[in-house]
Amino acid sequence: MISQVFRSMSVTAGLMTAALAIEASSAGAAAAGDLAGHRPIYMPNIQSIHSPALVPPPVTLPPLCVPVPAPVGTTCVPWNGVPAGQPAPVNMAYFGGHVQVQPRIYLVLWGWGQGGAFDHTVAGRPASDPDGAGAQMLAFAKALGGTQWAGVQTQYFQLVNGVEQHIQNPVDQFGGVWNDDINPIHNNVSGLELAQEAQRAVAHFGVTDLNNSQFVIAQPQKFNEAGFNGGAGYCAWHDYTKQQYYPGVQEGIAFTNMPYVLNIAASCGQNSVNAGAAGLLDGETIVLGHEIEETVTDPGAETVVNGVKYGGWYDYGGYENGDKCAWVGYLQVTQTNPNIPGSMNNIRGGDGKMYAVQSLWSDNAAGGLGYCAGAGTDLPF
Repeated sequence: MISQVFRSMSVTAGLMTAALAIEASSAGAAAAGDLAGHRPIYMPNIQSIHSPALVPPPVTLPPLCVPVPAPVGTTCVPWNGVPAGQPAPVNMAYFGGHVQVQPRIYLVLWGWGQGGAFDHTVAGRPASDPDGAGAQMLAFAKALGGTQWAGVQTQYFQLVNGVEQHIQNPVDQFGGVWNDDINPIHNNVSGLELAQEAQRAVAHFGVTDLNNSQFVIAQPQKFNEAGFNGGAGYCAWHDYTKQQYYPGVQEGIAFTNMPYVLNIAASCGQNSVNAGAAGLLDGETIVLGHEIEETVTDPGAETVVNGVKYGGWYDYGGYENGDKCAWVGYLQVTQTNPNIPGSMNNIRGGDGKMYAVQSLWSDNAAGGLGYCAGAGTDLPF
């Protein structure tokens, strides 16, 4: 099974690499949401997974390929150019920044109770969360700790005085939720405004350990970040505050821009795992989980300032553990036949409920060649 999967990837990846390289070199405009030439780490939506404006700039170091298992032998698979919904080969590497050894997740529902935040109501649900999206994100953030899915991260580490400090997977990774209806939100908020809200959250929660903390800034239906609204092609992004990119904001805050992904439905994962009403909020946990776990392994978001690398773990193409497994199975899997290794799937949270997630890249999988893991669709399948 492993050799079959990698042989398939080598053929499809090889066909697309050259075209994508040309396309990327000619793409002059960055996606909306970029700050002074700085790119947050985007999660492209399903239609935009190969948009050059959303692909991270590659790290200019070898290797650019990885040996494929026998019988292919010495053939190499390029790290870029894999089709949508296929695992991206080449393992992640450590780039010297910190990781979140004891992860803490803080959820901010910014302006959800503000007038005009939603254009509809649903019987039996609060006016500040008529679709249940906020409640679903909150439940997932509370329940992901201790799962096998989050446990994929424990192989990754930071080096402190030459000693490996591995990411832990405690049952309780939830730091708190803030329904912030005091600080006004508006439509088309900027990345800087999201960072400012993250700083307010640091103060609200009294957080002193920024190295292990992340702040998810979730927006309601009618008040979203400008690039998401403008069709830049992403579902969410995460970043790390430095003065060069977020002037006036406290440095060292790892935060996520989490727009209201229901606004673009299937493009950001609605019903991608579960059919019908059961899958309406699939995208909420798939996208949120993607951003949370990328932040755990790379809170510095690949940031380099004056030669100092703040990034943790990603591959030589600039892809993080979530990017490398984003939308795997989407083009090949139906809800009744999820037989693609590494594909999106339901996991059981610590609260006993099922949540749709994507798998996460594991350097240890496939005998050390690396593969997508943790969602119950691991190799061998």
